[in-house]
Amino acid sequence: MTDVVSVDEKGRYQLRLERHLAYQRADVWQAVLELRRRSGRTHRCSHAAPPALLEYTDETSLVRWEVVEDGPTRSTLVFTHRCGTRQDGIDDMGWWLTELEVLADILDGHPVSDFHQRATAMTSRCRCAFGVTP
Repeated sequence: MTDVVSVDEKGRYQLRLERHLAYQRADVWQAVLELRRRSGRTHRCSHAAPPALLEYTDETSLVRWEVVEDGPTRSTLVFTHRCGTRQDGIDDMGWWLTELEVLADILDGHPVSDFHQRATAMTSRCRCAFGVTP
């Protein structure tokens, strides 16, 4: 697991989350699609290359899911979110961290019923960790 928050040359904030998963790429891809259906967030898909890449963009941000084979039964998921401001990045960080938790639940076959509650709690923790008030 690798989580990195950085600022690029244009001053945009970027969150990069990497997870090594004990699942085949096709299974992780299907779980990502299921996660996108459950999240309730709407983004315009700008690029898709199943089962390896799903990318969304809007005026100010980029969201990218990359799934790479890591042997016959393992995959690496790299999630990237780039946005224009620190506040937006911190606010969204809690949501994305929750999505990765829920992705693991989906892959493990566990029911997910408290997504929004979990995301709200995680967002509050991220704001606190970065010294941001709502």
